[in-house]
Parts: sequence; C-alpha cells; structure tokens
Amino acid sequence: MESNERYVPRVTQLDAVELDDEIVNILKSQVTNVSRYTTAGFLGRWEAEIDALLRFIVWKLSVDKVYSTFGQQLLSVRYGGKYNKRKVYLFALLTIGSKYLKQRSHEISTSTRDASLSEKVKLVFHWADITIQVASLINLLVFLTEGKYPQLVDRILRLQPVSIAPPGRDRSVGYNYMTRELLWHGFIELLVFAVPLVNYHVLKRRVTNLFSWKKANSDKKKANFTSSTKCAECNENPVLPHHFGCGHIFCFYCVKANILADEKYECPLCGSSAADASVTPFLLKPEL
Repeated sequence: MESNERYVPRVTQLDAVELDDEIVNILKSQVTNVSRYTTAGFLGRWEAEIDALLRFIVWKLSVDKVYSTFGQQLLSVRYGGKYNKRKVYLFALLTIGSKYLKQRSHEISTSTRDASLSEKVKLVFHWADITIQVASLINLLVFLTEGKYPQLVDRILRLQPVSIAPPGRDRSVGYNYMTRELLWHGFIELLVFAVPLVNYHVLKRRVTNLFSWKKANSDKKKANFTSSTKCAECNENPVLPHHFGCGHIFCFYCVKANILADEKYECPLCGSSAADASVTPFLLKPEL
C-alpha cells in the first residue's frame, strides 16, 4: 500500500456503495423518461440489456479508467495498490455479468424444450442466487468486524478501498453535527408517532366553535333538493344525498366520513350537530 493510502472508515465504504447504486438508478430513471416516446413494452423487453449497458458504461468510465468507482471518487477513495487490469475485468464480469444472468435466468431456463433440463437449469440458478445472498450476508458481517471489503466481489478479488484524501482532509463528521442530527431524527420520530393520535376533525370543530359567532339552528328545517343544491361539505353536486335533520344536504361519503372521524360533527353551514339526529338518505321525488 502506498504511503498516501490510508484506512477508510466503515461508514465511508458503505456510503460509497450506496452512491454507486444511486448513480445507476439515476441513469435508469433517465432512460425510463426517454422510453416514454418509444413503443409500448420496449423498456420491459430489453430492461436487462439496458441495465447491463448502463453498468458497463459506469464501469468503463470509473473502475477501468481510474481504478475507483464514482461513489468512491466522491468520497476520495480508490482501490489500494497498483492498477491491475486482470482484476478490473474480473470485477466487470462478476458485477455486470452476474446481475444480467440473474435478470435473464427465467428466459435461459425456459429456452430449452427439454423439460427436465429446464428444471435443472432453473434449480442451478435458484441455488446460485441463494449461495450469493448467504455469502454476501457473511461478507457483510465480516466487514463490520474487520472493516475491509464491503462487497463480496471486493473480497473475492482482494480489492480493498483506501483513502487518497490529503492528510487532515479525510471525511469526518463533527460531534455537534451528529448531535443536531440525532435531535432532529428524534423529533421527527416523535411527530410520526404523535401526529396520527391527534383527531384533526375534532380539533378543527372545537377551534371553529371557539372563534365562530354562528350558532346552531335549533329549528329543524326540511331539506329541499333542487337542481342547484350543493353538498354542504364539498360544495359539489350531492352523490347519494343524505341529511341529518337540518336543512342541508350532504354526499353520503362526506357525511359518513366526517361522522366516523368526529361523532359530534356539525354542519359547516348552520352548525347543527349530527349527534342530535340520525343520518338518513334523502328520497328524491320522481319527476312526473
């Protein structure tokens, strides 16, 4: 290892892997946007080939060129030692080829007319996938212990990420910044837990009654339905019109949804409470 190459913290190595995945996903999203102008089903048919091509381009412009992935370059990291062409090409074969075979495993296993051979090929792909996943899990556990080789392919090829940042400029996170982030995350988690417990509809009714001078009409007027009648809640033509004693009509969904959220739901126009009467459908008189 060269003198200017130093150990990379575990979090930085994992962040580099995540950045590499995000870069590929960004390229995929751009291709998806462009594919909207192509024939239907084009992207789905060639998705595996497009994914392999994008990964090949990323590999060609990063690992093959500067012996470092784009995610590693953003964090001043590269693979240690001298450029090894053999390892670089094996890296491309293992990362790009394995993902392509996994995406096309179904087509490959069903391409033969021999049913028994097809089942054997399918079984081989199945156990190969399980083996890779188990090996990746074991590699992650070992990585968390020793801090080397964050990916399985790195361990197989002995490609250890090292820092190439100048001394004193290594990626570090200040204590004050971490404390602030922990406080914000704790506050957000508290809001995520507490906000759903607050009944917004009840709170809205109480605030409205507190600042409103409109009193509920104690006289129960008869609801009339005309061509210009609007729902008292959504101000649209009532769908399945219902009412609960006052002279206003509601959509069935509007009145039922609000009563389920607040048993003492009040008419927004006159202030009559739904707790004083039952919700009944409004019977439209047939036109003669």
